[in-house]
Parts: sequence; C-alpha cells; structure tokens
Amino acid sequence: MLAACSGADDGVVTFTDDERLSRFDLPESWHVYELAELSELEDIPFDEQVQGFSFPAITSVGFDGGPVRDVANLESSLVDAEYPIGSMSVRQVGEVEKDLLSRAMLTQSVLPYYGLSNSEEITKEDFSFGNGFDGVRVLVAYQDESATGQGVAYLISVSNEDDTRIYSMIAGCNRECFIANQDTIEGVVDSWLVNKRA
Repeated sequence: MLAACSGADDGVVTFTDDERLSRFDLPESWHVYELAELSELEDIPFDEQVQGFSFPAITSVGFDGGPVRDVANLESSLVDAEYPIGSMSVRQVGEVEKDLLSRAMLTQSVLPYYGLSNSEEITKEDFSFGNGFDGVRVLVAYQDESATGQGVAYLISVSNEDDTRIYSMIAGCNRECFIANQDTIEGVVDSWLVNKRA
C-alpha cells in the first residue's frame, strides 16, 4: 500500500492500491486494511453476490475511523457502526455477468439494500469519471433485519468501458455517526479517482 501526504490539507493522507487502479484521501487518524487482511475475515466487507453472481476482487482496501486498528471493525453492520467504515474495491466481471450488468447490480454488489426494510435512496444520480467509466452515486439509509437502528451509506460504483470490472467506493455508519461525520465521509468518497488507463 502506497501512502503519502496529499499536501492539499493537513491531516489527510492519499492512498493508492497495490494495483494502482485507484486512489483516495483519508483522514490520517483512520486505519487502512489491504486485501490480504480483508481476506482473513469470514466475508470481505462490501463484496456481495447479486442474483447468485459473485465478482472476484482484483484489489480491495478497507478503512475505518475507529479508535483502534482492527480489521474486525469492518465486520460491523453499518446500522451498528459507531464510527465510519468503508471500502474501495475493483472486482472482475465475468462474461455471463457482463450481459446483466446494470445500475442496480453496481450498487447491490456493494450494499444489498434493496432487500432491507425501510431503505430509502436519499440521493441517486448517474455518475461518470469519463472515458466509459460510468455508473451511479447513491446516498442511502436503511434498517437491517434487527431494525434496532438505521445505517447510512454514501457510495459510488461504476463499470469500465468494456464492462469487465466494477469499481466501487463506499463509506458509512449508523445514523447518528453519519450525521456527525457526514462532511468527512462524503469527502473521502468524493476524493476517489480511478486509473482509466489500467
């Protein structure tokens, strides 16, 4: 994992994944976890099957704003997360999946909120990095099966020009945490850039 001070703002660090497929800014107090660490978890966070299809990770970086560095922090549901958690990933799209790729699949492969109770897309809009890297940007609030609270997530998910990869960036936490950290969370997700030449 390459890391360097961004220079634009004190207290912010820019991360580039090992494959040099994307980069993003994080507060320097946040923690970062590479794919090898994420693979130790029972499930890689924000990597979901859609309609029985899975999308193998080419690269993935998890992060959190928790008080201590522990990859298990990312196993929390956003509904229960008291500090921001998130992930940047680039995943492979197979030939069959390529024919079914849609805006819904781009979002649900990161966070399957369609099936959750009281889910509300607060904002949903087309998003493009240009050069055929197109998809969707969503701010969503939802309750999980326990319905004890509400999770809020801000995400961007795009496919590349030939639909062979899904590029995704997501961050969120419970409603109270999101309200308190909204500017920071949105800044992290909006700082994300993809390498359109790779």
